[in-house]
Amino acid sequence: MAKTTPSSKHQRYRLNLEFAGTGFSGWQKQDNARTIQGTLLEVGAEIFNDKGLDIQGHGRTDAGVHALNYTAHLETSSETRQTPAAICERFNTLLPSSIAMLSVTPCDPRFHARHTCVGRSYLYQIARRKSAFNKNYSWWPKEQLKVAAMADAAEIFTGMHDFAAFAEKPELKRSTTVLVNGVFIYEDEEMIRVRIVGSHFLWKMVRRIVGVLVEVGRGALSLEQARAFLTAPAGSAAEHTAPAAGLFFEQAFYDREAFERYLATESAEDEL
Repeated sequence: MAKTTPSSKHQRYRLNLEFAGTGFSGWQKQDNARTIQGTLLEVGAEIFNDKGLDIQGHGRTDAGVHALNYTAHLETSSETRQTPAAICERFNTLLPSSIAMLSVTPCDPRFHARHTCVGRSYLYQIARRKSAFNKNYSWWPKEQLKVAAMADAAEIFTGMHDFAAFAEKPELKRSTTVLVNGVFIYEDEEMIRVRIVGSHFLWKMVRRIVGVLVEVGRGALSLEQARAFLTAPAGSAAEHTAPAAGLFFEQAFYDREAFERYLATESAEDEL
């Protein structure tokens, strides 16, 4: 969708929402496919009586991927007397049950959900047992995983690296160098959770990092083999793509200092 140019005649709102991605073909609007962005555009057009309104997200998500706190912005040329709270309420009335609007906030016309984002966080859930309830929200690899080995492998991907091996072909038209600020692993009796924080991510990159970590946890890949992906041919990690169901977008950051504090807190907890 074409990016709009802010003007004094346009109103811009920051949207924060959560969604269960099961049954959607990802974030980005597509012809003949049910998507999160497409659904929001339809509902927004009704709320503002503006078929030309624009909604842009901080980034796309794959089909079946969920979001805990997804950030987007809405721009409309339609004047409204509705309060932000009333707009939020109308969104929640009209949206399907799998999408919930958390907040609607007037924002600076220069705010852009994607371009002004300084960091992003994803969380992946790996189930330690079969569950009758978590099929759409976690991955059960069946084997018992060695979490300590996974944690060692996680350090390999932290820092600035070329992630071409984790990219899809369309991504190769631009830079595949990505700064990963941290890969953190947490565990309890039910789940192993992998949090990956970075400047941005290539399409399917997070799921492929998790897939490689799981292979290390299974004992099917060594640390040396995991490290070799950072110099391997483009797309070579594709066979280790983790299922979409276990992936959640957590949050987008727009304040550099807040992002640094978040990373410091995560790093401190990871060392405990």
